[in-house]
Amino acid sequence: MTLQRLDHFVLTVQDIATTCGFYTRALGMEVVTFGAGRTALRFGQQKINLHEVGKEYKPNAARPTPGSGDLCFLSDRPLAEWINHLRALGVTIEEGPVKKTGALGPIESIYVRDPDRNLVEISNALDRDDLEPIRAWLREWQAAVRAADFAAGRAMCAPEMLAFGTRAEMVEGIDHVMEQQWRHIWPTIKDFTIPAEAARGAVLGDRAWVAAPWHSRGTRADGSTFHRPGRLTIVFTRREGRWLATHTHFSLSPSGT
Repeated sequence: MTLQRLDHFVLTVQDIATTCGFYTRALGMEVVTFGAGRTALRFGQQKINLHEVGKEYKPNAARPTPGSGDLCFLSDRPLAEWINHLRALGVTIEEGPVKKTGALGPIESIYVRDPDRNLVEISNALDRDDLEPIRAWLREWQAAVRAADFAAGRAMCAPEMLAFGTRAEMVEGIDHVMEQQWRHIWPTIKDFTIPAEAARGAVLGDRAWVAAPWHSRGTRADGSTFHRPGRLTIVFTRREGRWLATHTHFSLSPSGT
């Protein structure tokens, strides 16, 4: 069971009109009414429902208290523009800009206070690498291949995976992939390396794909070794928070004969 996104949260405030004035002027939110004359502040696809202290709607928080909130909002407008805007309104910047960590990666933030002294954080998302979980998978895979750790590799793949390889043309099912591809290849190569920083691909919800080069030293029948460069493409699915390969394609580079 997983949650999709935040729909709304509730602030208990001393005065609803004063709160609405601040959030509309300073943060550009929209005042909306719903139900039996209730008030909310809408922004993006979310809203803040407002309760006046002592007149809370049921059910409500166990200890509804003005000024107990600590909120963070993302904006695509630069923080420099926010600072100028807020200062023009006489709103004090309590801290920032400072680097922080948001739900999806690094952010840069400034902090202000609303009329109830709730702490309000306004943030810009910084450049983040959506592929980093996949790069981490590639590094883990590299370690499994180098150690010829078939059990570790198996745990990184979906049971129904389909593989194209340098030895087996096409194999379906993780157990068959292990027997027909991995056990013949992994023990015969040395220094298997995937330069994960060179990987390219995309993460799309619970699906992902990646393409990357790899290289190793192959071993000939006489024990001598040779440079063995190649390329890979992998398709992933995310199950129970873990990325699993559903399709792998490892092949030698055109010059790696």
